[in-house]
Amino acid sequence: MTVASFTSVSLTPPLVAFLPGKTSSTFPVIAERGTFCVNVLATDQEWICRALSVSGGDEFAEVAWRPGPHGDPVIDGAVAWIGCTIEAVHDAGDHRIVIGRVDDLDADSTASPLLFFQSRYNQLVSA
Repeated sequence: MTVASFTSVSLTPPLVAFLPGKTSSTFPVIAERGTFCVNVLATDQEWICRALSVSGGDEFAEVAWRPGPHGDPVIDGAVAWIGCTIEAVHDAGDHRIVIGRVDDLDADSTASPLLFFQSRYNQLVSA
């Protein structure tokens, strides 16, 4: 599942949030598991973002990954990953607000993240 809205909520306790649409077919699976892993993709992983945003089929068929602490996918080569347990889910119009407690994380400080801005994929440029 790809999400456009992901944010930090709290440092103490460490909480994050994402906002899946109520029509999402993937979120009910995540909700049933009670855990999720956020993967921040690298600039050379645009193809993974595109593959995971398509409904139906096995989106992970061509994606190399390993199980994170809760068994959720940690994508190989991701800039960072954040393993979470669902703390709360709130209705919000045609979306849900999912609050996750951060249980574990890791990051590669040398890699550049893939960005999606103004309907285009972008990357950070060093000044």
